[in-house]
Amino acid sequence: MLFTMANIGLQLYTVRDLLQKDFAGTLRQVARIGYNGIEGGKGPLSQEEFDKLLKEIHLLNPASGGGLDAIEKQGDAWLKPLAAAGVKYIMCSSKVDSAEAYKALAARLNGAGKACNAHGMTFQYHNHAHEFADYGGVTGHDILVNETDPKLVWFQVDVGWVNWAGKNPSEVLRRLKGRIKTIHVKDHTPAPGKERQFAEVGTGALPLAEVVVAAKEIGVEWYFVEQDWCARPSIESAEISFNNLKKALG
Repeated sequence: MLFTMANIGLQLYTVRDLLQKDFAGTLRQVARIGYNGIEGGKGPLSQEEFDKLLKEIHLLNPASGGGLDAIEKQGDAWLKPLAAAGVKYIMCSSKVDSAEAYKALAARLNGAGKACNAHGMTFQYHNHAHEFADYGGVTGHDILVNETDPKLVWFQVDVGWVNWAGKNPSEVLRRLKGRIKTIHVKDHTPAPGKERQFAEVGTGALPLAEVVVAAKEIGVEWYFVEQDWCARPSIESAEISFNNLKKALG
């Protein structure tokens, strides 16, 4: 299936509350909003039921995620079914708190990347804010970028978390040109004197227009909307984010 517009997907964590009540019905709502695809799994459905539903509602499932443990401990048993289902991108995240631990994590990521590549899939590391803590002039994210094999480990930059950490998301994207195929688009409120909150894409502090310019420059294939917590009904938040991102992408 080919799209004439940018591929906008929804990370299903955004609507997890609805999925627990009505998995298939929620995916139908996501499709009606206009999303091209999803990042997530088949939930309570069999693979056959999931594939049939996605075909019916014209949604793709190009990406999924899991912990490093799933790849390291289950290996082919976990990866093979995903590859057979057409998943192209596997992402994971982690949390460590020292330069030495980031170097050790990088070695594990290289191993996971090799395992995914063996099944024709691209392995991506997904950041949060903590990777941008400084360790003697270098961030944890820097260490992961420098210590991983570009042929094995790609980066799914979450631009919202980058911005949350006080870094420039456009600069991070451009630095990783050639190692990014998908990104997470997330927004948050400014935090002058109060606790920061997640927000719909295009309604908060994320410099969305600048992010879109950089993402287009480096050839991002999929823009996955994600909102960790929603003040309004999650499907409404997903629709607001979709409309604002679609407008920004032109």
